[in-house]
Amino acid sequence: RHGLTPLLCRHLHDLALDECPAELLAQLKAATQHSVVASLAQASEMVAVLDALRAVGVSALAIKGPVSATLCYGDFGLRTFSDIDLLVEPAAVAAASELLESRGYAPQFKLSPAWQARLVRLGTEHLFRHADGRRLVDLHWCLMPRGYSFTPGRDGVFARRQTVRIGAAEVPTLGDEPTLLFLLLHGMKHDWESLGWLTDVAELLRRKPALDWDAVLAWSAPRGPRRMVDVGLALAHELLGAPVPVAALRRGEADAEVAHIVSAIRQRHLAPSPASLSLTERSVGLLYFRAMQRSSDRLHFLHDVVLRPTPLEWDAVALPPALAPLHYLVRPVRLLWKHAVPVRAVHR
Repeated sequence: RHGLTPLLCRHLHDLALDECPAELLAQLKAATQHSVVASLAQASEMVAVLDALRAVGVSALAIKGPVSATLCYGDFGLRTFSDIDLLVEPAAVAAASELLESRGYAPQFKLSPAWQARLVRLGTEHLFRHADGRRLVDLHWCLMPRGYSFTPGRDGVFARRQTVRIGAAEVPTLGDEPTLLFLLLHGMKHDWESLGWLTDVAELLRRKPALDWDAVLAWSAPRGPRRMVDVGLALAHELLGAPVPVAALRRGEADAEVAHIVSAIRQRHLAPSPASLSLTERSVGLLYFRAMQRSSDRLHFLHDVVLRPTPLEWDAVALPPALAPLHYLVRPVRLLWKHAVPVRAVHR
């Protein structure tokens, strides 16, 4: 579930080969081999898509997936991933979407040019699924939801770029420092549901001892992104022994809420089963909300979750773009139907 089977298999083979039951080790090896084959196929497709985008004049960065696996583990076979994540400029979304469709990918939502322009203006990504049902490309034009104080721009530390060798190809991606910050923000956005995301952070820190911590701490010093980053660093250090500088740990220790959030996430991961946690403890997004330090961010989050229309609403009730504000009436109704129907079924 956490995407860590290959890493577990490697460690058991290296450290406890004589103590691990042979049948269990064989199962892990089989699962790992299956994962490696899938990873090779994904990496090959990623390189092909990047080459095709470059041929039509679209500059794209690969993020997460094979690239993060290579940066964090030095071997993308040690990390499972289900899709290819690409980052393009907002102005290039239409061209990138057209290229993906020409390669057999279909967008999650079939949008007219006017609605696609609205998605680019208000959203951050669009998922494309290949006709074979196995390949996915998540096309991003913004690393985090828009309008928050912790949403990265494309300047400063986030302007740093590098290439990573995957096979015979040099794949463009974010530099080490923005990769770390993005992993920390992404994990907090999803309440650190997956230990795999936290392991990515820990392994990146182990592999990159020359990381520019001054740049990392300077970018995350303001009140908006600070707690988002401090929670992830504290978790990686506490649960996985990641080499986090003392200055970074002390900054987090000065914020009592960081310790509370870390404790809640640790409890989620160490609980015997998800059912043993209360509904509040299981609620995804609650800890992300608590990690927000600014009232403006919290209000923005509540607006996004409860009121702001998404392509799901656009798809449910077709309207011309000029009447798009009417989807604000559709959103609460759709959410009520989505959550009320399962509750009624349970009571019956």
